[in-house]
This record gives sequence, C-alpha cells and structure tokens, in this order.
Amino acid sequence: MKKNTLFFVLLYICILAFQKTCYGLDTAWADQNLIEQKIEQQQHLEFDLEQRNIIFQDEGYFYMRRIDFKESQGNYYTSFSIPGTTGTLTYFDTDKNKVTIPLVDGPLPLDVLLIIETPEHHMILGQAYQYRDLGRGTKQSYTTDTLPIYIEQRDGYWEVIYRYKYIEGNHGILWGIGSNQPFFDLTNEAQATLWSVYDVTQSARLAEDGYYYKSPNSYIPTHKDAFWRNPSMYLATSFIKTGGSKAADMIGQSLLLIATENLEEEGYFKTLPESSWLKNDYDIDHGFFDTRFNGDIGDTYLEAYKKFGNPIYREMYLKMGEYYLNHVKTKKFVNWSVLGEEGWLVQDYHHEQGAKPNHSSLNHQLHAINWFLRIYEVEQDLRYEQAARKMIQGIKNIRDRWIMPDGNLEYAYMPDDTMGLVDYPYLTYNDLLATQKILFRIDGEIDSDLEILVQSKKEWMDRNHIQY
Repeated sequence: MKKNTLFFVLLYICILAFQKTCYGLDTAWADQNLIEQKIEQQQHLEFDLEQRNIIFQDEGYFYMRRIDFKESQGNYYTSFSIPGTTGTLTYFDTDKNKVTIPLVDGPLPLDVLLIIETPEHHMILGQAYQYRDLGRGTKQSYTTDTLPIYIEQRDGYWEVIYRYKYIEGNHGILWGIGSNQPFFDLTNEAQATLWSVYDVTQSARLAEDGYYYKSPNSYIPTHKDAFWRNPSMYLATSFIKTGGSKAADMIGQSLLLIATENLEEEGYFKTLPESSWLKNDYDIDHGFFDTRFNGDIGDTYLEAYKKFGNPIYREMYLKMGEYYLNHVKTKKFVNWSVLGEEGWLVQDYHHEQGAKPNHSSLNHQLHAINWFLRIYEVEQDLRYEQAARKMIQGIKNIRDRWIMPDGNLEYAYMPDDTMGLVDYPYLTYNDLLATQKILFRIDGEIDSDLEILVQSKKEWMDRNHIQY
C-alpha cells in the first residue's frame, strides 16, 4: 500500500479545483539523463491554469502552476496528498535560524520556504503568492492577499491545501518539489547555512516562466512590490555551482530548463524592463542585452553541462557564446600597448535597434573572459581563447588607469576615453581572482598586471573593512 502511494505521489501532482484532477507526467521530451517534462492546460469559467511537471527519473519531481483568475468573488482551492501519519515541518525564520516542529493540523507559516518530511516522502513548497502582470517581464506581488497554506491529517496521509482569493486579472503561482528520498542533511552546518540564505519569498520569487528578482526603482515598470524576470537567475547559479544537494540539483535544473524557452532566437536573454539610467545616458530601450546577466547564466549552463551531461545545457551555452562572441567583435573599444599589442574593451550593453556607445566595466569584462576561457577548456574552440586574450590585453593596456588614488578600482572605461562610475565593494575582486585561477590552470602562471589590480583592490578592501 505504501509503495503504491509513493509511486502515485512521485508520478502525479493532484489538484482540487471544484473537482480533483490528476495530471499524468507523460513524456513531452526526454534526454539521456531521463528527465521528462509535460505542460498541461485547463480552462474553466472562473479560472484558467497551466501546470508544468518535470520528472527526474529515480530522483523526484518539480512542478509549477499558474492560475489566471477571471472573477473577483470567492476562492480557488487546490490540494495534494503526502503519504504518512507523522512528519516534521522545517523552515528558516527571519533571523536565519532553523526551526523544526512536528506536523500538526493547521496553517503553515507565511513568507518562508516550507520543508515537509514524513517517513515516506519529502517535499519543499513555495508560498501561495498571487501577482498581476505589469508587462515587460514584471509582476506586482499582492502580498497582503496571500493566504496561508493549510495541512490536515487524513487516513494515512497529509492533505496540503492551497487557497487563493479570486481577484480578476491576477494570477496565482504554486510550485514545489518532491521525492521519496531525503533532499539534504540539514544537520550538516554547511547545508543548513546555504538553505538559510536561499530566498524565494523576500527579494526573489519563482514563477511559471523563470526566476524573478525585486525590481529596482530605476526600472520601468516598477512598484514597491514588483519583481522582474532576471536572466542571471542568481538562485539557479548558486544551486548548480554550490548547492551540493538533491534539492539544489532539482530546482536548479528545473529553472535552467524553464529558461530555455526565454532565449531569443539570436542567442541571448533580454532584460525586458527599461532601465531609466541606461535610457537617459545611452538611449538604450527596454529589451536590451546585458553582458553580465548573460555571462552569468551562460556560465551556469556550462557548469550544469559539466555536472549533469544534459546536451540541452551545452546547446544553450554554445548558442549564447556565439552571440556574445559577435558582440565582442562588433561592440568594442580597441587600445594598444607601448609594444603594439592590441587589446579590446567590450561595451556592457547592446540593443538590436541601436543605441549610443556605452561603457566597458571591469567586472563585465572579467566575467566574460572567465566564461570564454572555461568554454575553451571544454570545447577547445580557439575563438573563445583568442577573444579572452584580447580582452585581457585590453585591461592590461590601461592598467594604471584602473587604479584610483585611494587604491580602489575604477568601475568602467567610458565612451569618451575617461574612467568613471563606482565599483562594487568586492565583486570585481572576486572576478579578478577567478581570472587568475583560470590563467594559472591554462598557462601555469598568473598575469602580473592583473595581480597589481588584485593587490590594490585587496588593500583598499582591508582598509575599509570590506568582507568578501
């Protein structure tokens, strides 16, 4: 009986919306890693819904549902079952302390990631948030209308119940993962620390089309409760590169798979909102190419391919790499050393409809160098190494201009041949260290000019008590 129930929970996500309906996870596509996916849709008088189910064979499942509300009276209900008669709820409070309590009937805490474990099954649940689309990849969260998730003991299982207020024009999001195996060991201090800082409630959210981050005031549209679809997907990057658990692998890969649908045909992820300062300074419209965001997630696809071997990830980073290479060749400032060595400083942004030349920031430049060299290590494609070497030379050719009088580093080389803007406290330092590490791996030595920048930034950080 328990084995049958476990198999049912693993392969089906059941919903209760006036009547209970189960979605079978038929194979829409499958790769050599036995990942299966299907998207189901339903239309009703009161709501429409779309659910994506992703199965990780012999590991567990991920699900994501969007419910679009067509009226403003009453509530939408949905539920599913978790086998077991006992269990625990774990979450991290606002002070990042781990809280573990026995499962009992009643509402679950709001605004935290919910970890439910029974002897038979394990689940991680997102909150029952609802949103309104503002356009340009931006959602407004209706946080005050969020209702708590309930859990109730039934005959041999726990029923998890979601409720959403019907607000016409809004949509609800629910997501989670499940497995009949433990996700992680939270008695391990390193794992507990990681999960205490993973944020999907305050500054970030997961939604039907990817990872969203709190919208800055400089973006249009924006709102104090707005989130925008960020191509960089910070959480997915952390899960893939440092997560070290089944849960991190499952959520991280699910986000990467969802994001494949957002890649432009040309091979890049757009920043969909308008950035007011980029618009004012460089006439860059909404829907632009940001080299750092794309380099970040491109590198994550590369690491995911090395880790899991899924050819979809390789296809993604190669397509993105081709677009970025073309950007490097066509949107660069050329400089020369006293010995006549050519260097390139690459512009941070681009818009397909054109814009004014824009700056080349040190951190964007370094991150692209690092990503290109990592691609070269895997693919042995000399184009990436050659572009990276030209970009390194571009930094070296104006080495002393990067160093400010106080030892900090300039943020960017500006289109008018000046240095400007304010550098991050430690991001560029970390990028420099990464470049040196890769160069040592490839060349057997670090770069002496870059090391001067490393030491200058480090001394400034130490004087100003910057933690890194």
